[in-house]
Amino acid sequence: MTAAVATKLEAADWTSDAKEALAAVEALYKDALASVRARVTKDGKLSSELIEADQHAAHGLAWLATYIQGLRELVDYAERLSAEGAYGETEELLNQIGFAEFLAQVYGGIPMSQGEIVRLSDFGL
Repeated sequence: MTAAVATKLEAADWTSDAKEALAAVEALYKDALASVRARVTKDGKLSSELIEADQHAAHGLAWLATYIQGLRELVDYAERLSAEGAYGETEELLNQIGFAEFLAQVYGGIPMSQGEIVRLSDFGL
């Protein structure tokens, strides 16, 4: 097996693992959305008062969605470069670092500002 073939196989393995991780985070988001929605809904409608009272979780939900989109983009980027034959070791390592950092923040706490971090427990998870 040549080094080029080995690199392509590793890229395929990494994107497969990344897609599994992404699916897990998307499932967390669905649970978080349901939890926050239940807390900010009154009589079947969103309540501005309840959203204000639970603003931290509502704001955090938007951040979680943003992180998920970032994870999707990293997977798509890897697949595009791989299809073009331009996905080398540097690109793979950069993707892996970015993906791992986003995952670590999803599970450990997403910084929404210098002093505000949202954690999965804030969503009732």
